[in-house]
Amino acid sequence: MSGLNEAFDRLREVIPCIGIEHKLSKFETLQMAQTYIHSLRDLLDSANSGCIQR
Repeated sequence: MSGLNEAFDRLREVIPCIGIEHKLSKFETLQMAQTYIHSLRDLLDSANSGCIQR
């Protein structure tokens, strides 16, 4: 079980959490990670739509 807790701690370190004063719960961490991943995907999609594909 400590491996899972360590994985959540590592995930909390890499997701942006502006203005959060407390340690995120596991559920909140997963929600934030999902939102962050979707935002990054949208950013990549918008960047790729401006490129000319051959």
